Parts: sequence; structure tokens; C-alpha cells
Amino acid sequence: MPPVNWKAATKVYCRSFFDHFCPCLLCGKMSRSLLCAQCTVLLPSLQGPLCRCSLPMPGANNSQPPPLCGRCVRRPPPFAASHAPLIYSHPLDRLIQRYKHHGDLVCENALEQLLADMPLPWPDTDALCALPAHWQRCWWRGFDQSQRLASQLSRLWQRPLLPALLRQRATASQQGLKRTQRERNLRQAFRCVLPMAGLSITLIDDVMTTGSSARAASRTLLDAGAREVNVWTLARTLPPSRR
Repeated sequence: MPPVNWKAATKVYCRSFFDHFCPCLLCGKMSRSLLCAQCTVLLPSLQGPLCRCSLPMPGANNSQPPPLCGRCVRRPPPFAASHAPLIYSHPLDRLIQRYKHHGDLVCENALEQLLADMPLPWPDTDALCALPAHWQRCWWRGFDQSQRLASQLSRLWQRPLLPALLRQRATASQQGLKRTQRERNLRQAFRCVLPMAGLSITLIDDVMTTGSSARAASRTLLDAGAREVNVWTLARTLPPSRR
């Protein structure tokens, strides 16, 4: 029997311990995962009935098709439906911001942990498509968060991920812009580079704020021949009146 390398053995046992026990990113308590079960359960989720754009519709019933908010009545979105399992608020917003703006890949792993129990809402989906960032923003951040999210969901949901959309011009940051400014900012921002004829596409993004980006990208996919576009985002920002 070969002699025990105690230094190597100690490293293995220490690594095994920290692989199974680490502080929860939200509360700091020791956990077997990056987000403890208690914090995961307490993350704010969207409850129905919801508009097609995933805004809560208090007082409405869970009808099919879903009720529409005032904006969607005036200007119906080009996508058929949207789904956001979580609300973009504390503490989820902190995780997303640390990942998106500071490249914290530990937070990315925590977000991937949340995806594990999230089913595909539209079983007839043919393929997924990420809502892309412009190459300059990807270069600045070092990655495209929507593309990475879509890659995870592609593996989880067993659907192909199509690099169909190109952000053909650098737009100003959408943060802090009013809805009309966002829509103006996104005019002709996307181009479809793959044939979409007859496909049902699920468009993937991390957060939906006003839905302007999702509208513009969905319209581009439909103009390229897609049969239907649905939008999936990890979280939905709610206006103050809906919180």
C-alpha cells in the first residue's frame, strides 16, 4: 500500500467540504448551495393573472387569452406571450447586477441554480433565441449575459439555440430611459440573419423592464418568417403602481 500523501489528502478533504458547504450569497448562512433553500423560497415571484407583457392584472381572472394592460390594449405586443418567473426586486436585483455589471460568475452560478426547476412554458417551441447585446457592450463586459442564459436554458429544455438575431447598431443604455425613449432608441436595432420560416421561437433575456427590447426583437423575428414568438425572461421589473 503506497504511503499517504497527507498534504494532498488534506487538500482533497478541504475541497470536498467547501464543495458541500458555503455561505448563502443572500443571507450568509452556511448552505449546501449558493442560495439556501429559505432564501430561494422567499424570492419574490410573479403571480397571475398577468398581462401578455407579464404585468400583474389585479382584479382580472385567469382567462385565455390573458387580459391586456392599458399599454398593450393601445399597442398590442408582437409576441404571443411572455413569462417571467421572478420579480426584479431585492434581493434578486443585487445578484443580477453583480453578475451583469461586475462579471461576478459566482452570482451567475447562483442564477443557474434557480433555472433548474423552471420548465419551458411553451412545449411547442422549436428553438430558443437570445436577445443579443451589441458587440461593443459584450467586449466591454466580457460576455453577453442573455446568450449565456439562453445556453443554459437550451441544455435544460432540450431545445436548439439559434444565433438568429444581430444587434446591428450600438444603442444607448436603456437604463433610466422613458418608454417612448426606449422605443425610439431601438428602432432598426436588430437584424435577423437566419431563416425563420414557420418556427415557433422563444426569445430569451435576463430582465424585462418596459418590454421595448422584446417588442423590437420579436417584430424582427416575425418579419423574418417566424410563426410565433414568445418571450422568456428570468425577472420582470414592475412599475411602482403594480408593486
